[in-house]
Formats: sequence, C-alpha cells, structure tokens
Amino acid sequence: MNEFVEYLNSTNNIGGNSTGSLAEAQVKSPYFDAVKIDRKVGKRITNEIQQGIYQAYILTGHAGDGKTSILVQVLKSLSLLENGEGLSVSKEYEQLFYVKDMSEVSEQDQVSYLRRALSAPNDGKTSILISNTGPLLNAFLALVEIEKQEAGSELSEEERIELQSKLLTQLDRNADKEIEVGEYSFVLVNIARVDNVSFAKDILKKIVAEELWKKCSDCSSASKCPILYNRNLLFNYYDRVGDFIDNYYRFLYENDKRMTIRQMIGQISYGITGNLTCKKVKIAMLKPLLFKYNFANLFFGYRALTVEKEAFQIRGIQHIRELGIDAIALNVDYNLFVNHNYSYFPESVRGLIDDLTNKSRKFFQVAEDENEQNTNQEKNAEFRKAVRRFYLLYGMPADNETIEDLYNQIFGSNFVDYKKLITSAQPTSMKRKIQGVVYKALYIKNTGFLPPSNTDMLLPLTLRRENDVYQSVLLVLGEVNKTDIKIETQKISNQLEDMDEKYELFIKLRDSKFKLTLPMLKYFNDLIDGSVRSNNNPALTHGIASLDTLLLEEFGNDNTSSGDCEISVIVNTTYGQKIKRYDFDGDHVVVID
Repeated sequence: MNEFVEYLNSTNNIGGNSTGSLAEAQVKSPYFDAVKIDRKVGKRITNEIQQGIYQAYILTGHAGDGKTSILVQVLKSLSLLENGEGLSVSKEYEQLFYVKDMSEVSEQDQVSYLRRALSAPNDGKTSILISNTGPLLNAFLALVEIEKQEAGSELSEEERIELQSKLLTQLDRNADKEIEVGEYSFVLVNIARVDNVSFAKDILKKIVAEELWKKCSDCSSASKCPILYNRNLLFNYYDRVGDFIDNYYRFLYENDKRMTIRQMIGQISYGITGNLTCKKVKIAMLKPLLFKYNFANLFFGYRALTVEKEAFQIRGIQHIRELGIDAIALNVDYNLFVNHNYSYFPESVRGLIDDLTNKSRKFFQVAEDENEQNTNQEKNAEFRKAVRRFYLLYGMPADNETIEDLYNQIFGSNFVDYKKLITSAQPTSMKRKIQGVVYKALYIKNTGFLPPSNTDMLLPLTLRRENDVYQSVLLVLGEVNKTDIKIETQKISNQLEDMDEKYELFIKLRDSKFKLTLPMLKYFNDLIDGSVRSNNNPALTHGIASLDTLLLEEFGNDNTSSGDCEISVIVNTTYGQKIKRYDFDGDHVVVID
C-alpha cells in the first residue's frame, strides 16, 4: 500500500477525507516537503532575515493561495520548524514573530497581534501576519482609532475612508514597496493577485516524482492499477500533459477565473487517483479501470463516458466542463472519427482507444427506431469527446499542424501568441500580427465591413447602434491612421511575482494606452469571424466602451475652435463603402467630397 495515494485523495473536497486540503494538516504531513512550492516572497523574507533586514509582512488572499505555506517555507528555511511539527496561533523567535491566521483569534486579540506585528521591526525582528481581508481592514481601523484616542484625538470619517482606500488600493495593485499607516511601515502582499499559473507544471512534476511511487513497483496489482498507470503516463509524457494543463490554467487566469494552488493540486490529484484507494484497486482487479479512471477522463470530470457529477465540486473540473473543451471540433476529427487513425496517440494509450472504438461501433450505425437513433447519437457524441480528451492530453499533432495550432483551436485564435507576449520578450513581427487583428476588428466594428485591401485606409470612428442592426449611413466622429494603433508590451518589475518574466500587453494610441486582455483579443477575433456575444460579460462590455471613449478622445473630430461645421458620413452600399464629406454654409449644405 502506498500512503501517498491516501495523501492525494485528501487534497480534494470530494468525499469525507479532505484533510489534506487544509494548510494545518498539510504542514504535518510527511509529504508536504515533497509537494510544496517555494515562493519568491518566502525567499525574499528569508534572505532579508539572514541579512539582518527586518520588515513587517502582512499576507492576505483567498483560501488555498499558499499563505500558510509561505510561512512554513520561511520557518523551515531558517530551521525553526521540524518535519511534522505544527504551527501555533502565534509564536515569537529571536528574529521572527508570526501570526498564523487572524481569523482564529478574537477581535480584541486581532488588534493586539496587528500592533505587535507592525512594531516588530523596531525590536530587530521580522513579522509575518496572515489574515483575510475583512478582519485585516477591521483590525487596522480599530488600531488607528485606539492610537488616536491614546493621543487625545479621534479618528474622523475622512481619515477612516482614506485608510480603507489606501489599504484596498495596495491590495489591488500589489506593489512590492512598503506602505505607511501612521508611524508604521509594512509590506502588504495580496497573494490572490500573484500570477501562480507557472506552478501547475511544477506541481505535476513533484506529484509524479519517482521516490513517491517506489512502493508501487512491488505491488501485486501494479499491472492493472489505474492510479499507477496514470502516474506512469504523466511521468513519461510530462511535457505534453504539463503543457496542456499550463495552457488550461493560463486561459482561466486570463479570463478572471484564477485557480489557487490548492485547487490545482486538488484537480491534478483527482485526475490521477479518481479517489480510488489501493484497497479498492486490489479488490477490483479489473483491466477496464485503466480507461474508466484514466487521467484524461478524470481531469475533465468523467469516468469512462459518464460525467461524474460529484467531481463538479472540484473547481477546475467545473470550469473545464462549462467550457466544453472536449466538444470543440478539431482539425484532426476527420482522421480520428472517419478514418479511425489513432497513430497520433502513444502506443501505451492506443490500445485503450482501440478497445473503446470496438465497443462503440454500434453507436456509429443508423438505427430504424427513432429513440434508439437518438441514443446512438448521444453515445457517439460522448465517444468523440472521450477520444478528444485523450488527444488533448497525449496526442501528437496531426499532419501540417503544431501543438500551438491545437491550443488556438480550443482556446481561441491568437491564444498562443498572447501567452507568449505576456510571458517572454517577443519579436516585433508578433506584435504587428496582433496589431493587424485589432485594426481589422475595429474597422468591422465601426463600419460593418471588412477593411479594403488598401493598407493605408483610415479607420473611421462612427456613431452607431450597439447591436446587429445593419446601418447604411454612419456619422464619422473621427479617423485613425493604421500606424497610430500600435501593440506594446511592458515588463512587470515586481519582486513578489513568482514568474521570472511577465509582461502586460497594451494598445498604444498616441499619448495614451489601453490594456489588451485575452477576452478582448478573443472579442476582436470573434468580430472578424462574424460571431460576437459580448453582452453576457460585463467586464468585456466595459472594456469595449472604454476603448471607444479613448479612441474618440485621441482621434475624434474637433471643429469647435474654428467654427467649421464639416461632417463626414459613411454610406454602405452593395458595391462597397463611400465616404461623403459635407459642410454647412448658412442654410446650405455643401458637398466637399
């Protein structure tokens, strides 16, 4: 029996044993060090203490973001915490004072702990205080109010609002500089704002490490164990599987569906074990379990061809089911489902797909009975999803395609380019490619037509209805040269970020710039493809409106200073577009062009 399997089963919230998902239990586990991820902020705190630099650190964020793990990382780096030793509510060492969780103490003690943490640097100590946002804000307000009263004054409403605003602004920006409140200086870190996607592959690599699975080699059920089979698959095809997981979590992150480290571990662990135990595997001893409990199925919330509804409790599985990634038609579909060409799969997986195909052949046929035909169609659709899941996780690219082409098919056109632009320095040619997408989409949005082949054509900014109603005449509010729309990247210099390199992507418009997000880029591509649904995404709708406003501010017509009354309109005809310019001369309208 491999106790590590039990540990993996305890890291998700399905079933009764989810103790491993709690930070306190994780710390005591003998497997904590084997799976934990070291964070840059933890290294920074450790290095400062070793150099005799003392600061107050306050860590906040969502449950499962790794706040407690950062504390443990620092303690173990300084040899202040033994393996298997738990954490106290608070503890003071020669050079360090910590508070494990402000939520575990009374409001009165919260204020006392906050004051002690903030004053620790004055005593030659670093402090680490962990707190949820709500208790932290309340404790700060209470502390400042107490100190005001001790000084013989009161905290005004304006000062209260200013303090809240200062703290909330820092939580939003997550800058790595000290901030000051009264006489205190401290570093406030919102772990929820730190990009953690890069940890996904590290987590996978640690989980499948050989030393954690040595016991399985002597097991009598090893040849038929789906857990070990999954582990071996992930170990042998780590780069391929890890790449998919990394891109999936990146897609979620860029669409405001950030996964915590605990949630990543939960989904990956469930994908390996399916919450099976060594005991259950020994009793079952069934080879079909290798397909039913395959990582490609479990990671998507399936067991064989059936959706496992309980798995929806795992957030990553809930998101991947909502996205319907395995239902997206791929370029390789014809070869997979018509030719049944499975040469794209590794040999260790190909046999499972062959068996699945043979068992599903009856669903490919047309039945005379309507109900039976509907059933066959549904089963055939589930069969195709299963094959796609295996292809997404293990398959090699089809002819004349790359893995990047595959990711663009499931996550949207230009997804791979966007990811490259925000994670590493890229050549100007890639930025020009994105510039072309933006210009083309904005032209369609403003006119309803594709831009003419003339690359020097001005982009008209028009007054139009925000719906799909065709307008034959549009008032032109301004015009933009294509060269005035540039794509730029700006490197993020923040010692709290765990990524070695990270960039923000912007649309540059003369003297201003607009942050380009993945949802916005997908919106532009949808415009070009002729399929747009932005009304169900308030953040995207707001971003579109903000960009329109910025374009008008930079390039809108302004005739008020000269007294001119010139207007331009676009007339859309079946023969193309015509731009007409008019001037008002008293009671007369003069056609300029």
